[in-house]
Amino acid sequence: MDFPEIIRWIFAGLILLAMAGLVREFRRLRRTEPAGRPARRWDIADQCAGLVTAVGGALGSLPLFGVGLALTGVVLAAKAARAALALLARRAARPTPAAGEGSAPAGQ
Repeated sequence: MDFPEIIRWIFAGLILLAMAGLVREFRRLRRTEPAGRPARRWDIADQCAGLVTAVGGALGSLPLFGVGLALTGVVLAAKAARAALALLARRAARPTPAAGEGSAPAGQ
């Protein structure tokens, strides 16, 4: 893959930003309670996938760039599935209204 020189420098800047984000996420992981750690681990995986993508772009390596994009897709799909399951769990835990109570007026 042949990127122009300016694009490679942009990817090099993105590498620095991804590394800073990765350090930040590791610090947050260390401070998080055990119940919140799985979500933080997915955030770290997201940062790692972005880092792999940026390195692939900076080096001009199509296989590495493709692996980074594939990892990003997998992590985003896992985060979406996790959010959907959390939404279903919240809806299931919500108490159902008794007969006669609800948003629709009675008798109409």
